[in-house]
Amino acid sequence: MLMVTLLVLMASTVGLFTAHAVWNERQANNHSLWNAQAQYTAEAALETALAVLESNLSDPASAFWNTHESAQCTAGYTGIEWQCRGLSLSTGIDNSWDPLGHTVQVHVMRDVVRAPHVAVVLAQARHTANRAAAQVQQSLYMPTIAPIGSTSKTAPLLTQGCVSEAVSGSTRFCAPNANQGSCNGSGQNVGTAIHSLFAPDTDGNGLISADEQQACLNLSATSLQGGGGVTPTAVMPTPNPANCGTAVWRTVFGDTTPGQIQALSQAQALKGLSANTLPARSVYWIDSPNEWTQSLGSTSAPVLLVFSATACASQCPRINPSTTITGTVFLDSQCQDSRATLWHSGSVTGQVAVASGLPSLQAGSQLQWLANHRQAFDWTWPSGMDARRVQRVRGSWKSAS
Repeated sequence: MLMVTLLVLMASTVGLFTAHAVWNERQANNHSLWNAQAQYTAEAALETALAVLESNLSDPASAFWNTHESAQCTAGYTGIEWQCRGLSLSTGIDNSWDPLGHTVQVHVMRDVVRAPHVAVVLAQARHTANRAAAQVQQSLYMPTIAPIGSTSKTAPLLTQGCVSEAVSGSTRFCAPNANQGSCNGSGQNVGTAIHSLFAPDTDGNGLISADEQQACLNLSATSLQGGGGVTPTAVMPTPNPANCGTAVWRTVFGDTTPGQIQALSQAQALKGLSANTLPARSVYWIDSPNEWTQSLGSTSAPVLLVFSATACASQCPRINPSTTITGTVFLDSQCQDSRATLWHSGSVTGQVAVASGLPSLQAGSQLQWLANHRQAFDWTWPSGMDARRVQRVRGSWKSAS
C-alpha cells in the first residue's frame, strides 16, 4: 500500500508540474498573442491617423491646429513650444472595428518655433482586460508652411517702388558687410542697400536707365550707405493697387501664403509664447494700426513681423524710434505708396520689405542687413519634397511596445 501511495503521489506531482508547465506556456502564448494584437491595433490606428491628417491638412483653410490640448502632450513633448492635440479617428477605430476591445489614443504634436512643418504622430493601443499595450509613432512633413527657396534679395530694404529721402534729417540704409557690421560712416560699404522690384520707365524706351534708377532712389550718400540698385533693367508693369501683385511677398516668403504665416502667429500666441519665454515667440502677424513699440529679436533668434493689409488699411503702423527689431519686417501696403508715406522703421537689423514704394521715410530710421534674418520662418525641407501634401519623414517610424 505504501508503494502504491508513493507511486500515486509521484504521478500526481508529475501531472501537476506538467499541467503547470502547460498553463505557463499557454499564458505565454496568450501574452504573445495579446501583445501582437495590441501592436497591430496601434499600427492600424497610426495608418488611419495618417490618412485622416492628409485629408484634413489638404484643405488650405484647415482648422486642425487652432486648438491646444495640454493633456495630449506626451513625455518628451511638454515644453511651451510644443502644440499638442488628440486626433479623433471617426472612421475605423472603434469597438465595431476592433471586437477585442482595445482603447486607442492618437496624439499629434509639433514644435511651433523650431519646426512647425513637422508633426509627431503617436498611436497607443491598450486592452484593459489582459493589460496588453503597444505604442508606435511616425513623424510627418505637413503642408502648414512652404519652403522659402532662394528668392531672397541681399539688401536691408526691398520695395516694389521708389524710395525718397526723408523730408528733414537723415536715414541710414546699411548694405551687407557694411563696415564689418557697423552702420556708421558714409560710402564705405559693400553690396546693395536698396533693391526695388519696380521703377518707372519715364522715357518709355523699355529700359530702366541709371538716371531713372537715381530718380527712383533719390537718396543721399549718407543715407544710402554703400549704394543702391533697381532691378530689372527691363521695364515692369506698374503695380495695380486694385489687384496688387505678390512680387515682394514671394521674394521674401516663396510659396508660403499669408494665411500660413497668420496661422503660425496664432499658434505661437495660443501657446503663450512671448518675447520673454524660452524659446521666445518668433512670428507676429499684426492687424492693429497702432504704432509698434516693443523691441524684439536677436542676431541668434531673429523674428518676423508682418503688418497686414488690415493694419495698413489707411497708413502702415510706424515702428517707434526707440524700438529695435532684429529679423524681418513686412509691410503689406497693397501697392499703394500713400499707405507707406512718412513711415518710420525704428532700428531694424535684418530686412524690411514693402509691397509698394516708400515715399519720405521719416528721419532717424535705420536699416542694417543681417544674413540670417529669415531664420524665424525658413525651415529645412528635403530636396524635392512636395510641401503641398502630408509626407512621412524617412527613418522616423518606431515602436515602443
